[in-house]
Amino acid sequence: MGRIATVCGAAGMLVLLAGCTAGVGGAGPSAPTPGSSHVDTATDRSAPTAPIGTIGSGTFTSNDGVTGTVRFDSDGQLLKLSLHDLVLPTQTQVDAMAAVRPLPAGRTCFDSGPRMSFGPAGAGNSAQEGQELRFVGGDPTGIDQVILTTPYGLAVDGDCLATIVARADIKWTFAPLRPDLRATDSGETGGARGIVETRDGASVAYVVAPGDLIEEVAARLRITVDDIGYLNTVRLPEPQQAILHDGERLNLLVANR
Repeated sequence: MGRIATVCGAAGMLVLLAGCTAGVGGAGPSAPTPGSSHVDTATDRSAPTAPIGTIGSGTFTSNDGVTGTVRFDSDGQLLKLSLHDLVLPTQTQVDAMAAVRPLPAGRTCFDSGPRMSFGPAGAGNSAQEGQELRFVGGDPTGIDQVILTTPYGLAVDGDCLATIVARADIKWTFAPLRPDLRATDSGETGGARGIVETRDGASVAYVVAPGDLIEEVAARLRITVDDIGYLNTVRLPEPQQAILHDGERLNLLVANR
Protein backbone atom coordinates (compact mmCIF):
# COMPACT_ATOMS: atom_id res chain seq x y z
CA MET A 1 0.00 0.00 0.00
CA GLY A 2 1.31 3.43 -0.89
CA ARG A 3 1.35 6.36 1.47
CA ILE A 4 1.33 10.09 1.18
CA ALA A 5 4.04 12.27 2.62
CA THR A 6 4.94 15.95 2.57
CA VAL A 7 8.39 16.72 1.20
CA CYS A 8 10.57 19.80 0.91
CA GLY A 9 12.98 20.79 -1.80
CA ALA A 10 14.54 17.91 -3.75
CA ALA A 11 14.28 15.35 -0.96
CA GLY A 12 11.73 12.54 -1.07
CA MET A 13 8.71 11.95 -3.25
CA LEU A 14 4.93 11.70 -3.07
CA VAL A 15 2.87 14.73 -2.11
CA LEU A 16 4.48 18.14 -2.52
CA LEU A 17 2.80 21.10 -0.93
CA ALA A 18 4.40 24.25 -2.25
CA GLY A 19 6.87 25.63 0.24
CA CYS A 20 7.05 23.00 2.96
CA THR A 21 3.77 23.53 4.68
CA ALA A 22 0.44 21.82 4.83
CA GLY A 23 -1.25 25.00 3.64
CA VAL A 24 -1.83 26.41 0.22
CA GLY A 25 -0.29 29.80 0.85
CA GLY A 26 0.21 32.59 3.34
CA ALA A 27 2.96 33.93 5.52
CA GLY A 28 3.07 31.25 8.18
CA PRO A 29 1.08 29.34 10.77
CA SER A 30 -1.44 31.19 12.85
CA ALA A 31 -0.72 31.51 16.54
CA PRO A 32 -3.61 31.14 19.01
CA THR A 33 -5.33 34.40 19.84
CA PRO A 34 -5.70 35.22 23.54
CA GLY A 35 -9.25 34.72 24.66
CA SER A 36 -10.16 32.33 21.84
CA SER A 37 -11.91 29.16 22.89
CA HIS A 38 -11.38 25.63 21.63
CA VAL A 39 -14.43 24.28 19.87
CA ASP A 40 -14.69 20.55 19.21
CA THR A 41 -16.11 20.24 15.72
CA ALA A 42 -15.17 16.63 15.07
CA THR A 43 -17.84 15.06 12.96
CA ASP A 44 -19.97 12.27 14.37
CA ARG A 45 -21.69 11.50 11.08
CA SER A 46 -20.69 8.69 8.76
CA ALA A 47 -18.89 10.21 5.80
CA PRO A 48 -19.88 8.78 2.41
CA THR A 49 -17.21 7.02 0.42
CA ALA A 50 -16.64 6.18 -3.23
CA PRO A 51 -18.59 3.33 -4.87
CA ILE A 52 -17.00 -0.10 -5.31
CA GLY A 53 -15.51 -1.00 -8.69
CA THR A 54 -14.25 1.08 -11.59
CA ILE A 55 -15.05 4.70 -10.81
CA GLY A 56 -12.93 6.87 -13.12
CA SER A 57 -10.89 6.82 -16.31
CA GLY A 58 -8.99 8.95 -18.78
CA THR A 59 -6.87 8.91 -21.95
CA PHE A 60 -3.33 10.27 -22.05
CA THR A 61 -2.31 13.08 -24.38
CA SER A 62 1.23 14.28 -24.99
CA ASN A 63 3.47 16.09 -27.44
CA ASP A 64 5.88 13.20 -28.04
CA GLY A 65 3.71 10.20 -28.85
CA VAL A 66 2.84 8.87 -25.39
CA THR A 67 -0.47 6.99 -25.56
CA GLY A 68 -2.52 4.82 -23.23
CA THR A 69 -5.33 5.00 -20.72
CA VAL A 70 -5.67 5.23 -16.94
CA ARG A 71 -8.35 3.75 -14.69
CA PHE A 72 -9.32 4.24 -11.06
CA ASP A 73 -10.90 1.45 -9.01
CA SER A 74 -12.16 1.45 -5.43
CA ASP A 75 -12.72 -1.29 -2.87
CA GLY A 76 -14.29 1.17 -0.45
CA GLN A 77 -11.04 1.89 1.40
CA LEU A 78 -8.31 2.08 -1.24
CA LEU A 79 -8.15 4.14 -4.41
CA LYS A 80 -6.31 2.01 -6.97
CA LEU A 81 -4.82 3.29 -10.21
CA SER A 82 -3.98 1.13 -13.23
CA LEU A 83 -2.37 2.00 -16.57
CA HIS A 84 -3.33 0.27 -19.81
CA ASP A 85 -1.64 0.00 -23.22
CA LEU A 86 0.91 2.61 -22.19
CA VAL A 87 3.35 3.51 -24.98
CA LEU A 88 6.46 5.47 -24.03
CA PRO A 89 8.44 6.33 -27.19
CA THR A 90 11.24 8.23 -25.42
CA GLN A 91 11.01 7.00 -21.80
CA THR A 92 11.72 3.70 -20.07
CA GLN A 93 9.96 4.66 -16.84
CA VAL A 94 7.58 7.33 -15.60
CA ASP A 95 5.99 8.30 -12.29
CA ALA A 96 2.19 8.36 -12.09
CA MET A 97 0.85 11.36 -10.19
CA ALA A 98 -2.70 12.52 -9.45
CA ALA A 99 -3.24 16.29 -9.62
CA VAL A 100 -5.97 17.85 -7.51
CA ARG A 101 -6.02 20.95 -9.68
CA PRO A 102 -5.89 20.96 -13.51
CA LEU A 103 -2.42 21.90 -14.70
CA PRO A 104 -2.15 24.70 -17.28
CA ALA A 105 -1.85 23.35 -20.82
CA GLY A 106 1.59 24.87 -21.35
CA ARG A 107 3.08 23.70 -18.06
CA THR A 108 6.04 21.32 -18.45
CA CYS A 109 7.13 20.82 -14.82
CA PHE A 110 5.28 19.11 -11.97
CA ASP A 111 7.64 19.09 -9.00
CA SER A 112 5.71 21.37 -6.65
CA GLY A 113 2.17 21.87 -5.49
CA PRO A 114 -0.34 19.31 -4.22
CA ARG A 115 -0.18 15.88 -5.79
CA MET A 116 -0.64 12.22 -4.94
CA SER A 117 1.86 9.59 -6.09
CA PHE A 118 0.91 6.16 -7.38
CA GLY A 119 4.49 5.04 -7.98
CA PRO A 120 6.71 4.29 -11.00
CA ALA A 121 5.50 2.59 -14.16
CA GLY A 122 6.83 1.32 -17.49
CA ALA A 123 5.29 0.69 -20.87
CA GLY A 124 2.37 -1.72 -21.16
CA ASN A 125 -0.14 -2.45 -18.40
CA SER A 126 0.43 -1.99 -14.68
CA ALA A 127 -1.48 -1.86 -11.42
CA GLN A 128 -0.06 1.01 -9.40
CA GLU A 129 0.23 1.55 -5.67
CA GLY A 130 -3.04 2.16 -3.85
CA GLN A 131 -3.81 5.25 -1.79
CA GLU A 132 -6.27 5.39 1.09
CA LEU A 133 -9.56 7.06 0.20
CA ARG A 134 -9.57 8.84 3.56
CA PHE A 135 -6.87 11.16 2.21
CA VAL A 136 -9.48 12.63 -0.13
CA GLY A 137 -12.36 12.52 2.33
CA GLY A 138 -13.61 9.25 0.85
CA ASP A 139 -14.38 11.09 -2.39
CA PRO A 140 -11.72 11.16 -5.14
CA THR A 141 -13.74 13.41 -7.47
CA GLY A 142 -11.47 16.26 -6.34
CA ILE A 143 -8.73 14.67 -8.50
CA ASP A 144 -8.80 16.31 -11.92
CA GLN A 145 -5.90 14.74 -13.80
CA VAL A 146 -3.34 11.95 -13.80
CA ILE A 147 0.09 13.21 -14.78
CA LEU A 148 2.97 11.04 -16.02
CA THR A 149 6.36 12.57 -15.25
CA THR A 150 10.00 11.68 -15.56
CA PRO A 151 11.23 9.89 -12.41
CA TYR A 152 11.25 12.41 -9.57
CA GLY A 153 14.67 13.95 -8.98
CA LEU A 154 15.97 13.29 -12.48
CA ALA A 155 16.74 16.81 -13.72
CA VAL A 156 16.10 16.42 -17.45
CA ASP A 157 14.71 19.90 -18.04
CA GLY A 158 16.95 22.45 -16.40
CA ASP A 159 16.09 22.73 -12.72
CA CYS A 160 12.81 20.83 -13.02
CA LEU A 161 12.75 17.70 -10.85
CA ALA A 162 9.74 16.07 -12.56
CA THR A 163 9.10 16.92 -16.20
CA ILE A 164 5.58 16.24 -17.49
CA VAL A 165 5.50 13.41 -20.05
CA ALA A 166 1.72 13.10 -20.53
CA ARG A 167 -1.56 13.96 -18.84
CA ALA A 168 -5.07 12.54 -18.73
CA ASP A 169 -8.24 14.35 -17.69
CA ILE A 170 -10.24 12.08 -15.39
CA LYS A 171 -13.93 11.44 -15.94
CA TRP A 172 -15.63 10.06 -12.83
CA THR A 173 -18.65 7.76 -12.91
CA PHE A 174 -20.35 9.62 -10.05
CA ALA A 175 -20.87 13.18 -8.87
CA PRO A 176 -19.28 14.58 -5.69
CA LEU A 177 -20.69 12.65 -2.74
CA ARG A 178 -21.67 15.63 -0.61
CA PRO A 179 -23.52 18.05 -2.91
CA ASP A 180 -25.52 19.52 -0.04
CA LEU A 181 -22.52 20.57 2.06
CA ARG A 182 -22.80 24.32 2.65
CA ALA A 183 -20.83 26.76 4.77
CA THR A 184 -22.77 29.51 6.55
CA ASP A 185 -21.03 32.41 8.24
CA SER A 186 -22.23 32.82 11.82
CA GLY A 187 -19.95 35.75 12.59
CA GLU A 188 -16.44 36.50 13.75
CA THR A 189 -15.08 34.88 16.92
CA GLY A 190 -11.80 35.14 18.83
CA GLY A 191 -10.21 32.29 16.89
CA ALA A 192 -11.96 32.93 13.58
CA ARG A 193 -11.39 36.55 12.55
CA GLY A 194 -10.85 35.97 8.84
CA ILE A 195 -12.84 37.21 5.87
CA VAL A 196 -15.65 35.13 4.37
CA GLU A 197 -15.95 35.71 0.62
CA THR A 198 -19.47 35.48 -0.76
CA ARG A 199 -21.02 35.25 -4.20
CA ASP A 200 -24.74 35.44 -4.89
CA GLY A 201 -25.37 35.14 -1.17
CA ALA A 202 -23.33 31.94 -0.77
CA SER A 203 -20.09 31.59 1.21
CA VAL A 204 -17.45 30.58 -1.34
CA ALA A 205 -14.13 31.00 0.47
CA TYR A 206 -12.55 31.92 3.80
CA VAL A 207 -9.31 33.90 4.08
CA VAL A 208 -7.41 32.97 7.25
CA ALA A 209 -6.49 35.77 9.67
CA PRO A 210 -3.57 35.79 12.16
CA GLY A 211 -4.47 33.73 15.22
CA ASP A 212 -7.22 31.71 13.54
CA LEU A 213 -7.78 28.16 14.80
CA ILE A 214 -9.15 25.55 12.43
CA GLU A 215 -11.69 24.32 15.00
CA GLU A 216 -13.10 27.81 15.50
CA VAL A 217 -13.12 28.56 11.79
CA ALA A 218 -15.15 25.39 11.24
CA ALA A 219 -17.56 26.35 14.05
CA ARG A 220 -17.98 29.86 12.64
CA LEU A 221 -18.86 28.38 9.24
CA ARG A 222 -21.22 25.83 10.83
CA ILE A 223 -19.29 22.91 9.38
CA THR A 224 -16.74 20.48 10.84
CA VAL A 225 -12.97 20.30 10.59
CA ASP A 226 -13.40 17.20 8.44
CA ASP A 227 -15.69 19.23 6.18
CA ILE A 228 -12.88 21.75 5.68
CA GLY A 229 -10.61 18.86 4.68
CA TYR A 230 -13.20 17.50 2.26
CA LEU A 231 -13.64 20.88 0.60
CA ASN A 232 -9.90 21.48 0.35
CA THR A 233 -8.25 18.44 -1.21
CA VAL A 234 -5.14 20.57 -1.74
CA ARG A 235 -4.54 20.38 2.04
CA LEU A 236 -3.33 16.76 1.72
CA PRO A 237 -2.25 14.60 3.42
CA GLU A 238 -4.01 15.14 6.79
CA PRO A 239 -6.36 18.08 6.26
CA GLN A 240 -8.17 17.66 9.58
CA GLN A 241 -4.89 18.19 11.48
CA ALA A 242 -3.34 20.86 9.28
CA ILE A 243 -2.32 24.19 10.79
CA LEU A 244 -3.93 27.24 9.25
CA HIS A 245 -1.61 29.78 7.67
CA ASP A 246 -2.11 33.54 7.67
CA GLY A 247 -3.61 34.58 4.35
CA GLU A 248 -4.50 31.04 3.31
CA ARG A 249 -7.69 30.86 1.24
CA LEU A 250 -9.97 27.95 2.12
CA ASN A 251 -12.45 26.80 -0.50
CA LEU A 252 -16.04 26.49 0.73
CA LEU A 253 -17.77 25.17 -2.41
CA VAL A 254 -18.14 21.46 -3.23
CA ALA A 255 -17.93 22.31 -6.94
CA ASN A 256 -14.43 23.80 -6.46
CA ARG A 257 -12.88 21.13 -4.25
